[in-house]
Amino acid sequence: MSLTGAMNIALTGLNAQQRALQVLSGNVSNATDETYTRKSLNTETGAGGVTTADVTRATDNALARDLLAYTSLAGQAGAQSTYMSKLSTLFGVSTSDAGLATAVEDLNAAFAVLQATPDSSTAQAEVIAKADALAGKINDLSAGLETIDREIQQDTATKVQEANGYLERIDTLNKQIKTVAASGGDKTTLEDQRDAAVRALAGLVDVKTIARGDGSLAVYTAGGESLVDQDATTLAYDGTDITRAGDTRSLNGSIRSGEIAGLLALRATGTSSTAGTAVIDELQAQVQAFAASLTSTGTGDFATAYDGATTATGELASGFFVMTGSSIAVNPALLDGTASLKQAAIAPAAAALVSGSHTLSAGGLTVTGEDYAGLARSIISSLSADVGAVTNKADLASATKSEAATRFQSSVGVNMDEELANLQVLQNAYAASAKVMQTVNQLYESLFAIIR
Repeated sequence: MSLTGAMNIALTGLNAQQRALQVLSGNVSNATDETYTRKSLNTETGAGGVTTADVTRATDNALARDLLAYTSLAGQAGAQSTYMSKLSTLFGVSTSDAGLATAVEDLNAAFAVLQATPDSSTAQAEVIAKADALAGKINDLSAGLETIDREIQQDTATKVQEANGYLERIDTLNKQIKTVAASGGDKTTLEDQRDAAVRALAGLVDVKTIARGDGSLAVYTAGGESLVDQDATTLAYDGTDITRAGDTRSLNGSIRSGEIAGLLALRATGTSSTAGTAVIDELQAQVQAFAASLTSTGTGDFATAYDGATTATGELASGFFVMTGSSIAVNPALLDGTASLKQAAIAPAAAALVSGSHTLSAGGLTVTGEDYAGLARSIISSLSADVGAVTNKADLASATKSEAATRFQSSVGVNMDEELANLQVLQNAYAASAKVMQTVNQLYESLFAIIR
């Protein structure tokens, strides 16, 4: 081999090692970035020395699919847990004051005092005040449910816009990657950015991906609806259904997990045996049914007991509680004092409140053989069970997602011990190539000295 050939081989080695050091440096500097994948420089050795090929990144398709799936499940459960917690607070699930049930028990206690002192105007005023508080509590629950329902609706609209942003981002990166790939450039950083966008999207909508031959990535919902392929889909939300912009076909059924799926489930109509699904509709029905139970005139009901008693002059004959639309109130005549609570109704009305003969069937909940406080407690107990189930599901989904992320990162992320070992190998190779060049240079100097 000529000295020039040896020099060229050593030089190609130095160039390759310098490029490899740059790649290694990028790995080390991004070691803590969860969106970064380990990069490697491919080299080819031939008669003319070492040449660098392309930079590739570590991949693990199986673990990547798992991470997308668990990210979607965690997003769904997390979104539901957030709003179930708000419902828990509204209904007093986690406090010693169980809200609705406590309001009923306070009315029971006031009636008991009035029974003992039926001529007491103070005791009668206390019954009316506690009844007004109970009606107010029922109305507050109804209003609170409407407020939370609007919050979920607005949150869904916001999440749909976030999803559109990620879809546009993926589409833009697809186009950039195709351009870079066609020119033979390094596309690995762009691919990392695209994967990060896909994972962020998976937190909102369950997705699956298909790699195309041109370097682009097609994105679909798990239900098979195209989100990105050639171009990005723009999603729309009308307050009930997710659709493609300009289309009326609902995509709700194709979105099976992710935050958006969780939010849609909370506001689903009807009833469901699945905790966190149709919960707003169920609770609204249960609260309305409880309110109606105070004004219904079935056998043994509170209204029947009050209305059926003898009415004296100046006393309210009927309608202790009145319903106006979905709102309940104490009869205005009792509140403004134009009529008094009738004496003959005190005992039967008090007995009806605590009688274990009442039923409630609404919003997927059926309760029989309870007093009014028991009906209220049953609503709260049912919600408490659902809150617990959703919370446990969210905790498990979050832990599973974290484990999947750890496994994925261990497979494709940067291992500092390996990088340090690679650095030592590169340093040794660089030193060897430099030594060859130094030796060749010394030989050239010796030849020039002989010539001179």
